[in-house]
Amino acid sequence: MDLCVYDKCNNQCLQCTNPDSPWPAWDGSFDYDYDSITKRLRKDKAKFLADDSIYLTGGEPTIHPDFLEILKYLASNFPKQRIKLLTNGRRFMYEDFARQVLRINDNFEIDLSIYGPDETAHDKVTRSRGSFRQTIAGLRNILNLKNRKQVIGVRFIVTGLSYKHIGDFLEMLLAGGFGTVDRVIIVFWEAEAQAVKNLKETKVDFRKTRPYLDKALPLFGKFRDLRLYHFPLCTLPVRAWPYAWRTLPAHEVTFLPVCHECLYKDLCLGVQKTYLKYVDREGFAALKRPIGVEESGDFYKPIKGISKR
Repeated sequence: MDLCVYDKCNNQCLQCTNPDSPWPAWDGSFDYDYDSITKRLRKDKAKFLADDSIYLTGGEPTIHPDFLEILKYLASNFPKQRIKLLTNGRRFMYEDFARQVLRINDNFEIDLSIYGPDETAHDKVTRSRGSFRQTIAGLRNILNLKNRKQVIGVRFIVTGLSYKHIGDFLEMLLAGGFGTVDRVIIVFWEAEAQAVKNLKETKVDFRKTRPYLDKALPLFGKFRDLRLYHFPLCTLPVRAWPYAWRTLPAHEVTFLPVCHECLYKDLCLGVQKTYLKYVDREGFAALKRPIGVEESGDFYKPIKGISKR
């Protein structure tokens, strides 16, 4: 279950899926102070306890003035829930802050967003000078200070500004000593909020992305856990299918008429409705010949492997 900690951010990412600040929490309140957040948690405690994870989102959660106290409250009141932080990682450049955060809760995950292989590419997306250097410093601190129970991931969003950098981004992680991260997630962009406002920069289709995924594919196996989010199977090379995950809610995706002719429709995410609205309906195809697919039995990661052909 999501908990929006703050509606403010120290980046201005072109593809952000949040509306303009301020925006209300789920109860309609625009208040994000410590007392308001803990009041919401108490009010809906049963809902949070019913889920196995609590996702801390924003804005940027870590710049909340009481972020550490909010983490302590969650650790005390929801000890069995996995706390998952989505962050730009910039504040973790301060070693003392990183140490304090990681000491609060062992049942903790952090996913940092990095949008390119270097300062030029990343900062062009965030529109915040110096953000790449700070995020990389933050990631290094986290990896140096985390314990074995804590999970650290890195997210890369594929947009019109970044799709050519997929392979370079993975090479940067390996060369920089970040190949030990627990997971790397490559996410195809979602046409929402700021991404729609900045459509000229953010828009990209699966056809343009495919050659760069093909080129990067040999690097996938060098990471402990690499994931592809929001990619229909027919937009990927077959060898990449075992990396494909389904994480979008059912109401956000659909299947085209051609999809119903595909042998692997039941293993596929489908297509984002917003993609069809803002991009096009081209490039999707039914796969009609059998492929040696080993199913996992896991809805979210449906394909375990591909037999050699």
